[in-house]
Amino acid sequence: MVDARSAKRAIVLLCAVATAALVVALAVIAGKPAQAATDRLPDLGMAKLTKIQIQNPSGRRLLRFNTKIVNTGAGRFEVHGSRPSTSTSTMSVTQRIFDGAGGHRDVSTAAEMYYAGDGHNHWHVRNLQRFELKRLDNGVKVGTGAKEGFCFFDNYRFGSTREPFYTAAGGACGNGESSALRVKMGLRVGWGDIYTWNLPGQYIDITGLSPGKYRLKCVADPSGWFREKDNTNNFTWVDLQLTSDGVRVLEYGPSAQPI
Repeated sequence: MVDARSAKRAIVLLCAVATAALVVALAVIAGKPAQAATDRLPDLGMAKLTKIQIQNPSGRRLLRFNTKIVNTGAGRFEVHGSRPSTSTSTMSVTQRIFDGAGGHRDVSTAAEMYYAGDGHNHWHVRNLQRFELKRLDNGVKVGTGAKEGFCFFDNYRFGSTREPFYTAAGGACGNGESSALRVKMGLRVGWGDIYTWNLPGQYIDITGLSPGKYRLKCVADPSGWFREKDNTNNFTWVDLQLTSDGVRVLEYGPSAQPI
């Protein structure tokens, strides 16, 4: 039979072994490097073009249309503009990239912000979108969009059930402050920004262009300045029949779809 003293020694030994095993396990866990947080990248795209029409102001012929840049990615598309003082007329731009752990990092870009430029008193990202018109028979480019600057925030719901995050009332695009040194704008997942056909610069000048078949193409971030999930799906197009007195849609190409 095992006496009480031997049993006590056995229990003490077992406890010591268990404690040592726990210390080793904790040491192994502590020695493992922490997993890096995964980026939740946005995904920019262009929704279907709408309200395509021709206007004739002062003898000119303008092809006008609505465009919608949208975000269907995993994370918000957010950019920050900054400048050292008001004596610098433009702002450099960084993109804020969010991750799955609730953190973020800021990445410098080649993009640029400037104030006004389209009759609106706010800051714009230069050339965030590009519009161009080409002949269908030979692919020759016959026109480009007049608009150069874009202020964007959540004003067009694109599948999201959540409330807008970036708003004009919340200060997106500088809220009319030409003296601002820092500006933020962005698109929440499932939201977009619409530029309607009647806004300044929202057209391609087709004065003197002969009737025929043409392709109108719109691209988001054409210069590839910003990091996103997929850079190959940033465009949409529509084939048009231009006549002497109007325009008719022939076919729609691919476009971003609501989440």
